[in-house]
Amino acid sequence: MSGDENAYGHEFTTTYLSLIGDVWHSKDEEAKLLRDPTAYAIEKGLPVASGATVELDRSQPDGLLSAETVVADWTRTPGRHVLHVPAEEIINAGQLSDAELELISAGDNYNNVICLVILAA
Repeated sequence: MSGDENAYGHEFTTTYLSLIGDVWHSKDEEAKLLRDPTAYAIEKGLPVASGATVELDRSQPDGLLSAETVVADWTRTPGRHVLHVPAEEIINAGQLSDAELELISAGDNYNNVICLVILAA
């Protein structure tokens, strides 16, 4: 990560993941995001720079998004943040092995991979 590591560490990724989970599991939340990505990101607690806009990227990645990619895309261009919210869940808990679930629950490699796994309650 860049010099913004403290500003874009655990709290940022936790907020980011929460936003994605909300969108994936609620048509109302998805509609709010689509209507105004900038206002939605602010409402959810992401650090939107004053006067900046949020550009929504709904593309489906080939794999998991890395925290470095998410932070780089969020901070790369002054006045513009890119928010990755794939249109569909990338992976769900039913597709993970017990070992992978243990790694996630232990927080292993937290800064290397944003694990877009929404564990059903």
